[in-house]
Amino acid sequence: MKERIMQAAVQEMNYRGLRFSIRDVAGRLGISTKTLYQHFGSKEEIIAAVVERAVTEMTEAEEKLMEDSSLALLDKLHQALIVLPRGVAFNDIQILSELKMRYPDQWEVVQTHIDKGWDNIRVLFREGVDSGLLRDFDVELFIQIYVGAWYRLMDPEHADQSGQPAKPMEQALTGMVDILMSGIHRTK
Repeated sequence: MKERIMQAAVQEMNYRGLRFSIRDVAGRLGISTKTLYQHFGSKEEIIAAVVERAVTEMTEAEEKLMEDSSLALLDKLHQALIVLPRGVAFNDIQILSELKMRYPDQWEVVQTHIDKGWDNIRVLFREGVDSGLLRDFDVELFIQIYVGAWYRLMDPEHADQSGQPAKPMEQALTGMVDILMSGIHRTK
């Protein structure tokens, strides 16, 4: 039942953002709020469980990438830099912004993953430099630039100034990683 509740909560997040209610989740499942409260004590507990799952999915996806010998190093690096949980509402920039503003404890889990989960990327960078695929560069500066840009992408005060709706997080991350990995110069 916990799994079903979490799945329903994700559906509500995709529909309402983090403004969903316990009643919304229970209604989606066709159960009473009392039944839901037997499994989760609060909306915050549901969000915490969804966040934990999302971070676990990202970590597992990264590990799977690291073990995939069929991928070229640069492809593996590119994919590792844009790993997002699949089917979870946290691929929406607005929901991440809401999480940061309204649920600081749950946000801390995401932030810790973004700030600290760089060991595999460092390994890939070192392999790239050692093999000559990448020029020698300041890896820690790259990480700081990436993290700073990631946070900037989800800051509603600095949303797309063109008046267009915010890009999905995966699309925004892919564009950001393309620029960081390739630069902006035209190649022949």
